[in-house]
Amino acid sequence: MQVLLPVVPGLWTVLFRPETAALSPRMLVTWMLCLNLLFILIYWRRLGWSRSERLDTALLLVLFCFFPLPGHWLLDGMLDGSLWLQIAFYCMMQAGFYVAIVLAPDWVGRFQQRRYEERVLSGREKFESRKEVMKARKEVMKAREEREKSANGSKSGEKR
Repeated sequence: MQVLLPVVPGLWTVLFRPETAALSPRMLVTWMLCLNLLFILIYWRRLGWSRSERLDTALLLVLFCFFPLPGHWLLDGMLDGSLWLQIAFYCMMQAGFYVAIVLAPDWVGRFQQRRYEERVLSGREKFESRKEVMKARKEVMKAREEREKSANGSKSGEKR
């Protein structure tokens, strides 16, 4: 839905203001922000499972509204002649940002997890069990306590 959102002000312009040759980014951002805020208000309960997931999704929807601004500044007047070319560019830009912000981190995480599992299964890397991790943590805590005791002992010896 977010990818096709720039089409709505484009259709509005074509249907009700046919003399307009290009969309201004202010108009586009205003339209997208209003539509996304309306969507957030209507579908708040369905945006995520938890409150923090809902807030993250709502923040992303508001953030996506402002992505046409850097695109407009980047191409500075190259798309002013064709309204549909401009709308297509904004739609592709929305898709690109969606992939970069939402999908790519998940893909990278899955790729890293698969590589780690391959290393563990091939024997190149050892997978530590919970027991081993807890034992190592205890040893670190004991060493830390001993250092603190020796540091406190040396401080008390200096005071005497």
